[in-house]
Amino acid sequence: MAAAAREALGLSAIAPLKPEQYATHVGVEILTIDEMGLSEESRCQLLEVDKGSWSGMAIRESGLIGVLVNPTHSPERQASTMMHELSHVVLKHVPVRVDVSSAGILLVSEYSEDDEEEANWLSGALLLPRDALKHYRDKNWSPTKIMAHFGVSQDMYNWRIRMTGVDVQMRRSRASV
Repeated sequence: MAAAAREALGLSAIAPLKPEQYATHVGVEILTIDEMGLSEESRCQLLEVDKGSWSGMAIRESGLIGVLVNPTHSPERQASTMMHELSHVVLKHVPVRVDVSSAGILLVSEYSEDDEEEANWLSGALLLPRDALKHYRDKNWSPTKIMAHFGVSQDMYNWRIRMTGVDVQMRRSRASV
């Protein structure tokens, strides 16, 4: 699915894919906190008091699907959250719990553990594909350079390196030479 998205967008297997570009491709709006029409009290709660308690959410209203991410998080964390929420949308995950705002907006609150895991895998593959990791590690790019190139956090980089087995493959390849 991640490779097909890259192909549809005319991107190579080793090119970065920005979440905003993917959102446009799949027809999902990226929303800002300012567009939500929140009261000052609600804004304060979300952006100051409880800023560490949420990362993002999918919002559905009147046929619109949007993704809202926590603007107090780092750009790398926002990218990861955005791609994770987009993954839920394209995988057609059905939430196990849904909240409705006082304005009647459907806020997706919770997915099953299996759906969360599937969204983690897809978002990771979209943000930092295995082929790209292998390519740039073969070129001796540092982890810092790879993270900056793809706009991902240290946590995402470490998870993808561990889950894809790229470094293990490279160590074994060097040991057999």
